[in-house]
Amino acid sequence: MMRYLPFKILILCVLMPLFVYVFSIQLLEKTVHARYEKILAATLIGDTRPLFDGSVRLKDVIRENLNGFLDGLKWPGWGVRVSVTVKTRDGTYLYPNAYEDPKPDLSTLDSIAVARENFRLMEDGLIKTVDVKIEHNTLISNTILFSCAFVSLMVLLIFHRRGMRMIHEEEFNRQEFIDDLSNQRQAGLVRLERLEDERVSLASEIESMKAELERERHKASATENEMIDEMLAFEEKISENLARQDHQLQEINALKEKIKQLEKESEVKSRQLLKSADATKKRFATLYKNTTFHDKAIEGFVDLTEEMKIKAEELVHQLNDDPDRVQIKRKVFGKKNREAAFEVIFSYKGRLYFRKISGNRAEVLAIGTKLTQNKDLVYLDKC
Repeated sequence: MMRYLPFKILILCVLMPLFVYVFSIQLLEKTVHARYEKILAATLIGDTRPLFDGSVRLKDVIRENLNGFLDGLKWPGWGVRVSVTVKTRDGTYLYPNAYEDPKPDLSTLDSIAVARENFRLMEDGLIKTVDVKIEHNTLISNTILFSCAFVSLMVLLIFHRRGMRMIHEEEFNRQEFIDDLSNQRQAGLVRLERLEDERVSLASEIESMKAELERERHKASATENEMIDEMLAFEEKISENLARQDHQLQEINALKEKIKQLEKESEVKSRQLLKSADATKKRFATLYKNTTFHDKAIEGFVDLTEEMKIKAEELVHQLNDDPDRVQIKRKVFGKKNREAAFEVIFSYKGRLYFRKISGNRAEVLAIGTKLTQNKDLVYLDKC
């Protein structure tokens, strides 16, 4: 499976969510910071007429506007921490104060002095600082992190599905190749038998012609020349038959060599099927914890067609979840009063045999088709 999942994609899916998460946090902080600075530039002081006529203090206006601005924010509930400081160029903090001084009664103050102080502070210039910080392990940061992880998992899922599809295609092609080799071997055996029959027939014909030649020699008392001509004709036929026999023997030897080669290739494919059976056994042991499988069941599953494999694995999945939900065709009783097994049909011709064991679990004894049913029943008698 790993050969169909590129190592670069795996590393990218592991590391990219972290980089995207960090970049997204920084980008969001910069975006929120720029937006809040733009809003504060317009709302920090507001209407300046009350400031210049001395009816309010600049510090009180800034505190009231900033408190209203911060109280109306919704981002803190998501994990965005916003802090604002305002000071003059000479370092005097107007917001926040080190302590909350009581709001003075402006009626007792000289409005001209207040207006003069307000004008002086505004003339010196105000320095406002907006600090936006997105805390980790908060709602918005966790949402970004989980979104990045979800995208990474989806990419891995896509490559995983593509790999499984390619594995199934390889298994199907390998099975077709094995079937072709088997058909060629059978055709070679049939042709070998036919050539052997022809060789026997030719040998019999040669013997018959030799006997006829001997008879003709005894009859050749009348015309010796005619007898010699007939002998030459018979010998020519014998030579032709012998040449044909040699040619047939060469073809037989060539077919024997081809059959040996096909048997070697079939042995190699058998070893590959054994590896496939081991891989299937490991995969079933991993996926279906509540179900045990006999080696006969694994071998029968590997020999199925791809379509029947899908139906058989759906049935195994049902057995693993709840054996009682599986629709049973009949009970199969073994010899010597052994515990009964159950026969289940899948994909019309498929047959699966299992028995229930303790803990509401299932034990799959054999998997096959209608053609292998007799062999499977013999195996159940031995279980």
